[in-house]
Formats: sequence, structure tokens, C-alpha cells
Amino acid sequence: MGRLFSKVLSRISFRSGAVVFPSPVLSGLILSGLVLSGCGLIEPEKAPPACPEIIVLKEAEEMTRFQGQGRDLTDVTFEASINNFANVCVIDEETNNLSNQVVVRFELTQGPASDGAAKFNYFVAVATHDRKILSRESFDLVAPFEGNRTSVALVDNIFPTIPLRNGKTGDDYIIFIGFELTRSELYYNRTKI
Repeated sequence: MGRLFSKVLSRISFRSGAVVFPSPVLSGLILSGLVLSGCGLIEPEKAPPACPEIIVLKEAEEMTRFQGQGRDLTDVTFEASINNFANVCVIDEETNNLSNQVVVRFELTQGPASDGAAKFNYFVAVATHDRKILSRESFDLVAPFEGNRTSVALVDNIFPTIPLRNGKTGDDYIIFIGFELTRSELYYNRTKI
């Protein structure tokens, strides 16, 4: 099986920025603060725009990376999961573009075969409700396991901008999120589901 999504259009733009947190509690508080602070950007007399629904794909919400061809527990370099996400959006009334801030939180655990860091890719795709992919971007992240830490939380911010045309609103779109997996990683996930 190839990529989970293959059709890519360039009409939706993405920006990214990642932050590593050693403490899962701290990253949860910051994620909550980002979502709540987005609410303050909306004028009180206007209703907030409808944001696209976010869906983390079941088969791509976890990743177990192995060293080499082995599949023993001693071959695990790291395990990762997407364990939280949020979306805040604002409409630009001049351009009719819906600007989103998608916050994705990853939990990573170091395995016995670790080289000291977890390097992985994940994707964000914008689609219509009939699941036609309008745009898909891949993002590379590195989470260092510093000192004697065996787990780390990583928060990434993605900023997709969706041009709203023909009376569409944010409700007419879905944002898909998931790890980019190799064939063997996808098979491993399917055996666990």
C-alpha cells in the first residue's frame, strides 16, 4: 500500500512550528492555553466561524519504529502516538480565507534500540466531506531524549489556510492527521487494532 492520500493540490498553504516539552503535564497546559487564547481573538458581537472537523486516522495514530528488520521488543527505537489535537480558526473577510491553527500533541517513548532521538514524519491533509483530498503536506519532526529521559511530549503547530468559495464554510471541510508509516509499520499497526 502506498501513501494514505496521494492527490495533492497546492491551493491550500501550510506553515509549521514545533516545540518539545519534557513534561506531559506542561505540554497539556500549554495546549489548553493555546486553544483558549484563540477564543479571545474573536469579537464578542460576532459568532466564531465554523472550523473544519479534525480526524486522526485510526491506522496512523500510533507509530512503533524498529531498528533494522527485527520485530522484537529489544529492536524498538521509539514508540509515538498522537494523543491530543485542537483547531482554532479565523476568517479573513476581505479574502474569504479561513486561517486555521492546528495544534498536534505527540507522546514519544524511547525504546531499547534508541539512538537518543525520535525522527518521524506526519501528515496533515485538508479534504471535503466526501473525502476528496484538496491538499496534503508532510512535516518532519525530531524529538530528542535528553539526559536520562525516556519519554517526551512534542507539540507542533500547523497553519493551513483554506480559501472559502461558493458559500462554503469551515463545516464543509475535514482535516486529517496521521503518522507517515512504512509498509511494515502500517502492517504492525493493523495487527494491533
